[in-house]
Amino acid sequence: MAGKQEVELFISEEGELKVHIKGIKGPGCLKVLEALAKEIGSEKGRTLTGEYYESVKNTVASSAKLRK
Repeated sequence: MAGKQEVELFISEEGELKVHIKGIKGPGCLKVLEALAKEIGSEKGRTLTGEYYESVKNTVASSAKLRK
């Protein structure tokens, strides 16, 4: 059974959106992030968490800030 997959969205008072993706294996989280960026706006920066560098068998997470 696959683990829980989450996309967390945080909006700052300045209107900046931060996205945190959890539970998607391998670089698949980047595909989700890129799809969101196409809909929401350009990517301002990206921080890959330690989970991103774990093997595909483990949970992957990344976060990025998007701007419109």
